[in-house]
Amino acid sequence: MNINIFSTKNQFPGLIIKIIVVLIVIQILRALVMDGLWYVLQPGENLVLFQIINGISVLVVGALLLAWFRPSLKDLSLDWDDIRKRTRILYIILGVILSILLILPVVLGFELDMIVMGFVFGLIFPAFEELLFRGYLWNKVEGSLDGRRSGLITWITITLLFALWHIGYLDVFLIHPKQMALAPMVINKIGIGLVLGFFVGFIRLKTGKVYGSFFFHAFWNIFAP
Repeated sequence: MNINIFSTKNQFPGLIIKIIVVLIVIQILRALVMDGLWYVLQPGENLVLFQIINGISVLVVGALLLAWFRPSLKDLSLDWDDIRKRTRILYIILGVILSILLILPVVLGFELDMIVMGFVFGLIFPAFEELLFRGYLWNKVEGSLDGRRSGLITWITITLLFALWHIGYLDVFLIHPKQMALAPMVINKIGIGLVLGFFVGFIRLKTGKVYGSFFFHAFWNIFAP
């Protein structure tokens, strides 16, 4: 049974509080899956296994969210019918380029950790976070607002929520095979989330769809130093 806790009848402040609570719950659930697999499989310093566990945890939570909320393509800003033909062609070309970038390391015999990280951070994480933030939550926030500035307010709100969302990856930093200085890493992730959220949010604002923001996010992760 689909229970919609993000009714468009919600007033903006109340809706934001609900979204924050749900995002916290999502991160806790992801951490439970991630840390549970980490405890069972004990990857130690095996970065490949660690990133596989990281990707699986996001896929599991994403599947649970889809099963619970049962969003339509329109809810996720994936509806295709009103996209211009030239834009559709551009998205297809970007999809081909992304596929090549993900498959090429396999063909060229790159190290396994590079291949796994490419799929995890170039496909799984961008798809999960864009569908959640620039797809489902964007539509809920924008639907709670009236006026010409609703898109702008939504852009700013989702960008801030996306930046703060990265605090929830604290468990990943704690158990990562490579020792990290925790406070600088968290601050760095929030900053990156703010900058990335600004750009992908702008793309979502201008296109009205999540395709462009997904590709930007994917390429950002692939080419990020």
